[in-house]
Amino acid sequence: MSETNRKNIAIFGGKFDPPHLGHQLSIFLALEKYGFNEVWIIPSFFHPFGFHPSDFDKRLEMCRIMARPFGNRAKVLDTEKNLGLEVVYTVDLIKYLKENFSGNDFSLLIGSDNWDVRQKWKDFDKIEEMCSKIIVIGRGENEEGSFYLPDISSTMIKSMIQEGKNPEILLPAGIAEYIKQNSLYA
Repeated sequence: MSETNRKNIAIFGGKFDPPHLGHQLSIFLALEKYGFNEVWIIPSFFHPFGFHPSDFDKRLEMCRIMARPFGNRAKVLDTEKNLGLEVVYTVDLIKYLKENFSGNDFSLLIGSDNWDVRQKWKDFDKIEEMCSKIIVIGRGENEEGSFYLPDISSTMIKSMIQEGKNPEILLPAGIAEYIKQNSLYA
């Protein structure tokens, strides 16, 4: 790939169970504030820390709904499902992406909650070596850094649904309807 075709890509992984406005704002910031050409949204298939997320294909579809406003600049990939590994660690995912899309520069978007436990990640030092940048996204006004996002979490949204409250104000357009149609989190 020539230098003119080289892209700066932000890798944005996570459970996305469900994806919420904080996730969508992170994509916006990656594209507009940090100037990435694309954001690759990659839902986890099996989570390394033992979380048991909802059905992968439903989370994948919700990510597609969340990414719609960004057109071709935000791509949703099912890479973790297709790697055929029992657990996909971020270091292995980045290695795979760098090997298979070698003409690009990759950076990592990571929430401050994950940043705080990075010492538990497999080979985080190698992740830092392989990525051009690591951008830590804060949540809540007590976060340090140049910016922070509203304090929204997937756990909060699931709790609201279980309590019979409507979380639509915290979700990208179309996600609440998808949750309702598929009877998720009730």
